[in-house]
Amino acid sequence: MKALDYLSRWMGYVSSAVIIVLMLLVTADVCGRYFFNSPITGASELARFSMIIIVFPALAWTALAGKHIRVDLVMERFPPRVQAIVNSFMLLAALGTYGVIVWKSALYSMEVDNITSMLRLPQAPFYWIMTVGFALFCLSIIALVIKNIAQAVKR
Repeated sequence: MKALDYLSRWMGYVSSAVIIVLMLLVTADVCGRYFFNSPITGASELARFSMIIIVFPALAWTALAGKHIRVDLVMERFPPRVQAIVNSFMLLAALGTYGVIVWKSALYSMEVDNITSMLRLPQAPFYWIMTVGFALFCLSIIALVIKNIAQAVKR
């Protein structure tokens, strides 16, 4: 569990750093375009692929920190044990869904051999970043299921 916490936090920090780089890139591109009539070549491609680096690696960190969107309107009225049991079932359903996504994403990542049109960057690494991000998310879901089951059986 500690290794998953460390890895997910590290990947979350990487995602945060890429947000800063993206912000600087967009600012430089806009300033170059409007003030100097010279935009940054490939800025839109870099922005598109940086969004992959921002979103997918941070999924596990967000899940382990409990920061995903939740609607607790009904669930907060139940005892903690019932909440833990229901959360476990919901997380298992999510694990099944994201497990299929990881599987199909990995299959597609092995086949992709496209390159970007402007910068001529290979697209496969970005698909693998997405796949690894989803896989870590699945591992975090498993950790949360174990945590909820431990809460449910605790007296």
